Amino acid sequence: MEPISQGPVLSDGLFQQITDFLFQETGITINQNKKYLVEYRLQKYVGPGKEFSSFNELFKALKEDRGGALKTLLINSLTTNYTFFFREPVHFRFLAYYLKTYGKTQNYIRLWSAGCSSGEEAYSMAITCVEQGFTSQTRDIRILASDISQKVLRVAESGVYHYSAIRGELDDAYLRRYFSFNPRVKDFTIKEPVKSLVTFRTLNLMEPFPFTKQFDVIFLRNVLIYFNTSEKEQILAKIWDVLKTPGYLILGLSESLVGVKHPFTTLSNSIYRKDGR
Repeated sequence: MEPISQGPVLSDGLFQQITDFLFQETGITINQNKKYLVEYRLQKYVGPGKEFSSFNELFKALKEDRGGALKTLLINSLTTNYTFFFREPVHFRFLAYYLKTYGKTQNYIRLWSAGCSSGEEAYSMAITCVEQGFTSQTRDIRILASDISQKVLRVAESGVYHYSAIRGELDDAYLRRYFSFNPRVKDFTIKEPVKSLVTFRTLNLMEPFPFTKQFDVIFLRNVLIYFNTSEKEQILAKIWDVLKTPGYLILGLSESLVGVKHPFTTLSNSIYRKDGR
């Protein structure tokens, strides 16, 4: 749990108004037990000597914001982004299996990292593709990486990660093969054969999907937890429509669709398949 520093206090009523606003703009739900998190993350903008003297003043400015800059700031502040390279390895083993088993029979391959955060998941998918012999030079293959937070997308697009952020996550062979190291600043930069596979886009899952081609595999890991049951069902129905048949949806290992209506066949507790209806 992130500690709450001393500063202005967020009332229950205003917390509800702020989270209602976030819900209306993004479809993301933040429960009452996360009030401490909202208060903590917004305190950097509220208080003596800061842009807003109180949470009430911040919310008033938010409602009057015509340019959208403050709305973007709120979304960037309140969407949690936690990821690392090859998180939950079983999913990348499944992706490798899919590519090895079905990839060469496909006219094109499209993968989607939905809720990609700072890019580690999407680049892990790209490394998996290259390891299996699938590159932009050999196949019509692309990876879409999307997130609602423009802040994390800027990090992801750069493809630059500090030594301290990836130490212990990748073996030395992967680091040498797919990253360039700058010893002066201790940064690792994704090499072009991997980076060229990935396109980053801002995308709200509650809005219409702008896709012209269907996807083979969609990673939607640890994203649905921010939505209520009705919204989860809407998103899953939209995911179904943009998947090939068969196509695969991957959720986080700790996620469950119990009580959520969906048309997918369950292969495991986190991997789902679209079959023909």
